[in-house]
Amino acid sequence: MSLPVIGTGRLELRPVASGDLDAITEQIGEFAVARMLSVVPHPYTLQDAQGWFEQSWVRQADGARNLAIDNGSGLIGVVSVGRPSETPNFGYWLGKAFWGRGYMSEAGRAALGWLFTATETQTVVSGALDENPASLKVLSKLGFENAGPYTLAIRSRGEDLPATRMKLARTAFLSAAGEAA
Repeated sequence: MSLPVIGTGRLELRPVASGDLDAITEQIGEFAVARMLSVVPHPYTLQDAQGWFEQSWVRQADGARNLAIDNGSGLIGVVSVGRPSETPNFGYWLGKAFWGRGYMSEAGRAALGWLFTATETQTVVSGALDENPASLKVLSKLGFENAGPYTLAIRSRGEDLPATRMKLARTAFLSAAGEAA
């Protein structure tokens, strides 16, 4: 499974590159972003971004993918899809300056469309903090269904917080995508 470059109406999803590390550091360095992500420390440094980047290349051997969300001015966020050999986790973040513009729904739809057509993946899981209704709304717009509560450890805050686990079936996504076409 090769690394895709996916175009949408306003965005390009492409493999994250070493040239993106400054933008990643800047975007995730905002506490408003970091506070909603499980494994991200705060403050977030260039060294943290470099470590994540190196680890992402290791994980690609197992089929995991991290795609930069680029709006033409550079990286504005990342979409991650875990190993297709398991039930992959769908993760994402978007820089605060780009919230509220529909970018995440657009990028998520494209990334999931690629995953479900390029692999035999049957189900994808994701989740979001209960205090993050915008993220839960994105997941719902993408067709994810509530799979129940869980607790998410948030490294930047040093807290375990209530969250909602979500799941998406291949058939539901492809059916909805066909209806939208």
